[in-house]
Amino acid sequence: MRPAAIPRAQATLDAARAQLAARSGMSRESIRAVVSPYRVCPLGAHCDHQHGPVLGAAIDLFTALAFAPAAEAVVEIESAHHGEIWRSAFGAGAEADTGDPGAPAWTRYARGAVAVLRDRLPARPVGLRACAVGALPGGGLSSSASVVIAYLMALAHVNGVALAEVERVALARRVENEHVGVACGILDPASIVGSRRGHLLAIDTAAGRWETVPLGSSDTDACFLVAYTGVSRHLAATDFNRRVGECREATRRLARLAGTSGVELLGELPDEIFEAHLAALPDPLARRARHFFTERTRVRRGLACWRRGDLASFGALMNASCQSSIRDYQTGSHELVRLQEILLATPGVLGARFSGAGFGGCAIALVEPAAAAGAAEEVARRFADAFPELAARARTFVVHGEDGARVV
Repeated sequence: MRPAAIPRAQATLDAARAQLAARSGMSRESIRAVVSPYRVCPLGAHCDHQHGPVLGAAIDLFTALAFAPAAEAVVEIESAHHGEIWRSAFGAGAEADTGDPGAPAWTRYARGAVAVLRDRLPARPVGLRACAVGALPGGGLSSSASVVIAYLMALAHVNGVALAEVERVALARRVENEHVGVACGILDPASIVGSRRGHLLAIDTAAGRWETVPLGSSDTDACFLVAYTGVSRHLAATDFNRRVGECREATRRLARLAGTSGVELLGELPDEIFEAHLAALPDPLARRARHFFTERTRVRRGLACWRRGDLASFGALMNASCQSSIRDYQTGSHELVRLQEILLATPGVLGARFSGAGFGGCAIALVEPAAAAGAAEEVARRFADAFPELAARARTFVVHGEDGARVV
C-alpha cells in the first residue's frame, strides 16, 4: 500500500478528451465530458435496500467520461481501465444488442444505461462515442454507479433529454437491479447526483428524497481517508444479494410475529416490533435485523452529531457501525478486518468502517485534516507490512467532499 495523489479532475478530463479525439478524429473542442464522482457512506451500512436512512457524500475521486454525438446510430464506448472498446447498434435492433451475453462484463453498465433510457429518447436517437476513465474501479466507492450515471447523462445530453436528479437516480438503480443483478437501493446514485461540497447527504431511501446538510460549528472541516486493500470485487458475485434476501425473510417473520401484514422491508417496521420479537428470530435472521435496527439508530444520532459539528462522536458511531457489519451482517474480508484495526490504531483517525458492501475493496476513515497526510502514510506502511503480496496494488487517498455529477 502507498499514499497516492488524487487524480486531478482537469488533467483526467483532458486525457479522456485527448484519447477520444485521437480515436475518433474529432476536435477536442467538440468533445464534452461528464465528471461523475465516487461516494463514501459514513453511516447507514446495508440500509438503503431496506428503506432505511443513510448518510452519503460524493468525493473527489471520480469517473471522467469524454463524449460526443456519433454521426451514425451507434454507441461506442472505450474503457481506459479495461483497454477495450464496446460498440453496439443504436437504431433498430438495439434492444437485442443491449442483452448480448457475449459482451465483456464491464459493458453491462453501458448496455443497461441504453436499455433503461430508451423510452426517454427520440424515435431516431443520436448515437454516442465516449471514453471512460475511472480513478479506482471496483474498490468499494461505487465506481459502478458513478459510471452508470455518466453514461446516462451523456446519452441524455446528446439527445437533448433533460433528466431531473431524481430521474437519474431511479434510472441508475434500474441498471444495477435489472441489468447487472445487484439488489441495491438508491444510496450510491443519490450520493453521486445530489451531493454538494462541504455537506453530508441525508437520504430518505423510502421516500426517494435527500437533503444536503452542512457541517455544524466545529474547529475543523471533515476529511476522509480512503484505504484500498488492492482486492477488487463485483457485488453480484458476492453474498450481497443473499444478505438482502435474509433481511426480507427477517421482515416477513417479524411482521408475522407482530400480526402485521403487507410489510416487505425492515425499514417499514418500527423499533418496537424489533425489540419485542428479535429473540424469536433464528440466526442469521436475528443478526441481520439487529444490524439494521441498530444502524438506523446510528444514522439518526450521527446526523445530529454532524449538525452540531461533533466529529469525535460521529467517528465513534462509524466504529460501532463497522463492528455491527462484522458481527451481525457478517461482512469483511481478512484484509478489510485487519485494515480496520490498523485505521483505528492510527493517530488522527476519529472513526472508520468498511466502504461499500464490505466484501472487499476499501475502508474509509474520518480523520483530522492536520493529521491526514501522516495517517495515510502510517496506514500504507502498516498494511504493506501485514500484506506484502498486496502492497503493489493497495493505496491510500486523502479525499474531501465534492459536488455531484455534472456535464462540463
